[in-house]
Amino acid sequence: MDIDLNAMLPLELIFNILITAVFVVYWVTVFVILYHLTRFGIGVQPKRFAAIFLLGAVILFFASIVTYVNMDTGPFFNLLK
Repeated sequence: MDIDLNAMLPLELIFNILITAVFVVYWVTVFVILYHLTRFGIGVQPKRFAAIFLLGAVILFFASIVTYVNMDTGPFFNLLK
């Protein structure tokens, strides 16, 4: 009985799961930093830093999503097969 792992779990699906995991780790890290800046920061300055940090995190996230959507992964997967 020969089991074809590539048919059960395609390489593209594994790649998408890894990218999703990277994005989840990114947003958890952003949340932890924002939480600590707003919760434990004394005065207005840490809140301003948190707002600027959040804006930068959102811009970086959308830039990475646009880059990922426009990326041609065909040659990469052909090398791995």
